[in-house]
Amino acid sequence: MRLEQLLLYNFRNIERTELHPHHLFNIFYGDNAQGKTNLLESISLLGSLKSFRLSRNDELIKNNESYSEIKGETEKNGVKHQIKLRIDKENKQAWLDGKRINRPEAYLDCLRPVVFAPEEVNLIKGPPSGRRRLLDRAVFQTDNKYLADVQKYDRQLKQRNRLLKEKRPENELAPWTDELAKTGAAIRHARSRYIEKILPQVKDCYLHICGQQEQVNLFCKADTKDISELEQNLLDEFERQKEQEKRYGVTLSGPHRDDIDFLLNQRPLKSYGSQGQQRSFILAFKVAQALHLKEVYGEPPLLLFDDLTGELDRHRQNLFFEFLLSLKAQVFITTTEVQPLLDGGIRDGYFIRVEQGVFTTTVSDEV
Repeated sequence: MRLEQLLLYNFRNIERTELHPHHLFNIFYGDNAQGKTNLLESISLLGSLKSFRLSRNDELIKNNESYSEIKGETEKNGVKHQIKLRIDKENKQAWLDGKRINRPEAYLDCLRPVVFAPEEVNLIKGPPSGRRRLLDRAVFQTDNKYLADVQKYDRQLKQRNRLLKEKRPENELAPWTDELAKTGAAIRHARSRYIEKILPQVKDCYLHICGQQEQVNLFCKADTKDISELEQNLLDEFERQKEQEKRYGVTLSGPHRDDIDFLLNQRPLKSYGSQGQQRSFILAFKVAQALHLKEVYGEPPLLLFDDLTGELDRHRQNLFFEFLLSLKAQVFITTTEVQPLLDGGIRDGYFIRVEQGVFTTTVSDEV
């Protein structure tokens, strides 16, 4: 997967720019608050229709403008597509090859970026919702049915919660309970299968980044591979919580309440891992996600790393750069310091200076 052209119009502090990215490394450097992260965010939005920041639509539009646009030309397995995202204060609209999309599946298949942002390290110590979101976004990228199941589950959950809040009789609640258990079981099953697939790569990537023997692990709530058993387990959970649910008027069990356990040497990473170990774990998860995408689609996805050199010490940086070089993926990195990247062997690509939303492209010898 490649992004061959990117055009931005009125996106945050970027008035207008056109870039033709290198097929390997694209390094955006400069002082803070100049637009480096905005550029990565635009690629993430264009490829996934979601920002890795928690942003309102109006924050994505340049001051005193009514809308912003992001356009791209992509290439995947020799096939090119034109994609476009228009953002106004009320909504987002997307186009694929000149046609406005009604369903996102074909559009999302064009780019599939994998993003690492510094704030994602906070997911390890934060509430379970952040860890669920990290895993769910990864599963979405290789399982279109999963997206449909999550959307269906959200609709069913809202309906069941409404009935609980209104204290409706059991005969009205029961059909929604059954449907929620069925869809919830599919979600738990998909999460568990995804973790099973990428866990060996997470462990291998972590070893490459840290260069030492430490055991990492991932668990989610799915104590069986049999989806019918998962469904029955959910029904049992609902039954056990029945009186509390009636009291509080809300569904208390299900994949919307599950946590994802990150372990280091069989102990909770959030309690026993250093900041460097936690950063390395998130990076390992992201690279494993990219490797899995490569297995599924035959090409590596785009990799977006925000402030990469600020997140790792020099030893971990060099190990990680060595690993990145072996992937042969198209990579976009933001940094305030270019030298650590050059020292780590990152030279085959474009170095783009960013100043007040303006981009100037050079090569490594000119930095």
